[in-house]
Amino acid sequence: MKDIAFKAKKASKELLKLDKNTRNEIFNNLIINLKNKEKEIIEANHIDVTHAKKEGLSEAMIDRLIIDEARLSSIVESVKSVRDQEEVVGVLKDAVNREDGLVISKQAVPIGVILMIFESRPNVVIDSAILALKSSNAIILKGGKEARFTNKIFGEIISESIKDFIPTESVQVLDSDDRNLVNDLLSYNEFIDVVIPRGGHGLINHVYKNAKMPVIAHFRGLCHMYIDKEADIDKATDLIVNAKTQRPGVCNALETLLIHEDVLESLCSKLLPVLLDKGTELRVDNKIYEKFSMLNVSKASENDWQTEYLKNILSIKTVPSLDEAITHIATYGSNHTESIVTENQDVAMKFLNQVDASCVMVNSSTRFNDGGELGLGAEIGISTSKIHAYGPMGASQMTTNRYVVMGNGHVRC
Repeated sequence: MKDIAFKAKKASKELLKLDKNTRNEIFNNLIINLKNKEKEIIEANHIDVTHAKKEGLSEAMIDRLIIDEARLSSIVESVKSVRDQEEVVGVLKDAVNREDGLVISKQAVPIGVILMIFESRPNVVIDSAILALKSSNAIILKGGKEARFTNKIFGEIISESIKDFIPTESVQVLDSDDRNLVNDLLSYNEFIDVVIPRGGHGLINHVYKNAKMPVIAHFRGLCHMYIDKEADIDKATDLIVNAKTQRPGVCNALETLLIHEDVLESLCSKLLPVLLDKGTELRVDNKIYEKFSMLNVSKASENDWQTEYLKNILSIKTVPSLDEAITHIATYGSNHTESIVTENQDVAMKFLNQVDASCVMVNSSTRFNDGGELGLGAEIGISTSKIHAYGPMGASQMTTNRYVVMGNGHVRC
């Protein structure tokens, strides 16, 4: 296993030579090969999905696993989008011209070698590979066994696309059931610069416990939306329904709704029937239950406020003030995505300034916290860590900055 990491480190040095034209040729190759292999990709994915269903995986895991024609087309569009972005490495910025003529700038440079460990989501293979190549990083990808066949064919397509331009070890998609593989890789800090785990609580904790290199965690999305007393009820209803039901099994879906007590009845009388009609299971606090028990709602427990459902379930809580909403989010949130619905600008700004999350929103569905939607083209994930990145990670977030000093025989006195 050490050879995998060693070869990735060696390849990362070659990637420093990669220019824009060559990079774009690689992306064009990848686009062509993904289109030409559509049938084989979907067949491989069908094997994974069939096996996942037999194994009793959750609906959310299966949804994330599926690659159909529409999702494959979206993957291809992501490759095009990243290809067409401005270059992110080697760029000089923030130049300072000193009085003595010395010019000091910052330059974006690759991190080096990235280890990506993830569950389900085979699209992560392509997204991570193109972002690593855009930022001139080598990457090692270890997916879960539930996506084994899809990950494998994606890995083969990537290797075919890059082999004439850069070492194939620049992107390594590992196909192994060896349980010791991950632990071995996590020990090779002399070759691997950072590890990014993307998955459940168990995976994240295992990586934190065993990694000898820095960790950028992509943790769960326990996302909230707070409906302020000065919210537009129709707007709030549309936002809640979209955030919860548009795709319930993803990390930026709404999980807990907080409602100011002044608009509780007006909002719930309109909202709850709509959600129930869409098959949403509603778990509500005592105050809401007392007023709407005639509907198909159940009482929430303490555990509900702590749960990322990843399914069409929504917990709803009444709060007496914005401060109480902020306190609830601070207590139960996962630093992922938090949204407020209000027509009061001062209230909105207080929420933005006091809520700690990788993405905070005003009058917007939580579903927009996504690399593609935020203009990154693709994302390697959504970081809930603050070091080295916070929020969706695109190519720019996979670089670091160094100083470049340009002189003309300058010596320090």
